[in-house]
Amino acid sequence: MLNDAFHYTKEGILGSADRWMKLILAIICLGIPMNGYVMRIYRGADPAPEVDQWGTLFVDGLKLIAVGIIYAIPVMIIWAFAYGSMLLTLMQGNPAAMENWSPNVGLLGLFYLLEIIIGIIMPVAAIRFARTASFSEAFNVGAILETIKKIGWINYLIALILITIVIAIPVCIIIFGMILIGGISMYMLGGNAATLFGFIAAAILIILALAPLFAVFQARYMTRVYDSAAREA
Repeated sequence: MLNDAFHYTKEGILGSADRWMKLILAIICLGIPMNGYVMRIYRGADPAPEVDQWGTLFVDGLKLIAVGIIYAIPVMIIWAFAYGSMLLTLMQGNPAAMENWSPNVGLLGLFYLLEIIIGIIMPVAAIRFARTASFSEAFNVGAILETIKKIGWINYLIALILITIVIAIPVCIIIFGMILIGGISMYMLGGNAATLFGFIAAAILIILALAPLFAVFQARYMTRVYDSAAREA
C-alpha cells in the first residue's frame, strides 16, 4: 500500500508540474480546496484527478472541515473545562494566582484519550463521508467500527502509525535541519537572528511546496487501507 501510494503521488503530482502548482495554490487558500481534492482521492479516483472545478473543491473542502470540527467539539469542551480557569485568571490580569494553578489531571487524561479515539476513527469517517456524500454517515460510529474490524484492528493501527512516521520523518528533517544550519551559520559566520529566521522561513516554504505530496500520499494510502475492508469481507 505504501508502494502504491508512492507511485500514485509520483505519477500524479511529481509527474505534473501544473497539477503540483495548482495544489500549492489550493493549500495557500487556507487548505480548503486541498481538502476538496483529497475528497476526490477518497472517492477512489485513479490516477490522480485533475485540479479543476474549484467551486466544487471549495464546497467539498468546507464539508470535510465541518466534519472535522464536529468531531473536535467534545475535545474543545473538555479543553475549556481543563484550562478555562487559567485563561480567566490571565484575562483578569492576575498572573500571581497562576503559581498555585494546576490543570485537572482527570480532564487532561480524558482530553488525550478522546484525541486518540478521534484520530483513529476520523480517517474512516472522512472516507465514508466522501463515498456516501452523507453527513450522517460520517458519524455512523457503528459502521465506522465495523469497517475497521473488517480491515483488522491491528492492521489498521499499524497503518496509521506507518503513515504518521513516513510523513513526520521528512518534515522533522527539513525543520530541524534548517534550524541547525541557521544556528551554525549564526555561530560560524557571525550572523544575527535574522539569519536564523531566514532559514526557518525557507523551511516553511519547502514544507509548503511538499505539502501537496504529503496530502496526496496520505489520502491514497488511507483509501487503499479503507478499500482493504471490502477484500477482507
